[in-house]
Amino acid sequence: MVYFWSNTIWYILLGISTISTVIYSISKAKRRKFTFAFYMTLVGLVLFFETMILIVFKSYNYYPMIIHTSPFDDVLAGNLFSQFSVAATALLVAVLNLKNYWILILSGIYGLIEELFLALGIYSHNWYRTWMTLVGLTIYFWWAKKNYIKGLMRGIKPLRLYFYIFIGLFPLDIITLLWGFILSGYQNYTRNLIPDSVRSPYVAALLYYTFVAVIIISIYFLRLKWRWKSGAILAIYGINFIAYKLHILYFYNMFWYVVFSTISIFSIYLSIVLLDYFYKDK
Repeated sequence: MVYFWSNTIWYILLGISTISTVIYSISKAKRRKFTFAFYMTLVGLVLFFETMILIVFKSYNYYPMIIHTSPFDDVLAGNLFSQFSVAATALLVAVLNLKNYWILILSGIYGLIEELFLALGIYSHNWYRTWMTLVGLTIYFWWAKKNYIKGLMRGIKPLRLYFYIFIGLFPLDIITLLWGFILSGYQNYTRNLIPDSVRSPYVAALLYYTFVAVIIISIYFLRLKWRWKSGAILAIYGINFIAYKLHILYFYNMFWYVVFSTISIFSIYLSIVLLDYFYKDK
């Protein structure tokens, strides 16, 4: 509790603001299922980008002091609060079709929040600077508005839909599932993929997600017969086992190999079904 009022409370307030913004935006939307799916894509898009510059390029650090046992997981937790928040604001801009000057105002507000977090010592820059947030969010909010309206009016073409679903799987699966397994201590990834042994498992997790997601999206939209789908799924089990023996994937024991493989495969498959249905629902 020593850090709750100095660090954690600010991220909780950001989380409450995020939830309120998402609920309000979806309540104002004409197609609520489509809007929820688009929010998942917005979250995935910003998380995919921000996680790469955070993990690989060490751009900045968060200090929410939520996960005390692992400083780097604590940084990732802070990143989640931040990126779910900016995605919620992007959704608000899109649903309300806000004027461009509002995009500039909202980007500026996030710049002020970033400077506040820096002043409070609950966030820090390495090479990253606040002006990058202003530029990046201006482009991101404009993109969200343009593509949300286009999707509502014209529908989403197949290739764009596949991309939206692939990115939307990021918050639905890699955050809740793959990161959850790492935090459980029963499954992990190699520490030798990149020179930084702390960040290596998270880069490997991202690559694993990409590998499985692309395969399952392919077998879902190609409408393969069940014998081919079953063969592809069994191949993922086999690759997981080989990766386990090569010490690329780590499991507490063989039971957890089966649990992880089964949950990761079928969770991603069900998430694809859900997002596809929500995007196509009228």
